[in-house]
Amino acid sequence: MSGYEIFKALIKTNINYKEFEWLENNTLSEFEILISVVLTQNTNWKNVLKALENLKQANITKIEDLSNLSMQDLAFLIKPSGFYNTKAKYIKNFTQKYFQDFNSFELFKEEVNREWLLSIKGLGQESADGILNYICKKEVLVVDAYSAKIANYLGYEYQSYDDLAEFFKKDIAKNQQELSVLLKKECKLYELYQIFHALIVSFCKVYFKGKKVSLEAMSILDPLKF
Repeated sequence: MSGYEIFKALIKTNINYKEFEWLENNTLSEFEILISVVLTQNTNWKNVLKALENLKQANITKIEDLSNLSMQDLAFLIKPSGFYNTKAKYIKNFTQKYFQDFNSFELFKEEVNREWLLSIKGLGQESADGILNYICKKEVLVVDAYSAKIANYLGYEYQSYDDLAEFFKKDIAKNQQELSVLLKKECKLYELYQIFHALIVSFCKVYFKGKKVSLEAMSILDPLKF
């Protein structure tokens, strides 16, 4: 059993995965994706989009704009995302450290690493990996509660976030060309990881209702069980 086999099975469902705003070349800017990794904590995506729209309406479109914004004003703008005072602190923590260590966003994208990101209060492993993959184009796979649902259903026992990520990454790199063919587009490895994450989220939203698994999902996943 490998992530590659799951990836291949999900592609063959023809499920729509391309509409997520955070996918490459979709509607969100890199700045918005960066902010969204904090805003998305403990809320749903529609609320995140409302908060991002508030920031855009206030002409907060780059990190430099955040440095001129008070904590109170930032909290007000991101209020739709919930826990807005805490999230404003997290974003300000990030901004302060960013200006200490990087001269530009391009330098940040080139040089930032997981250790630096995890040192920022409010950024966990999923958030850090989201930044590395979606913004920095690193060959990092984001796993989340949806990934865990599939792994649990398949009977895979994992001990940590990193263990879960390694399971889903297994054999994808060495089958990069075949997966690109199945997707009908030439994909770099970091992009395959983006698509795989989107497929997992889409699949779970359609076929998992809480802990209940639909018959269609069973027919797709049962042949892959351990």
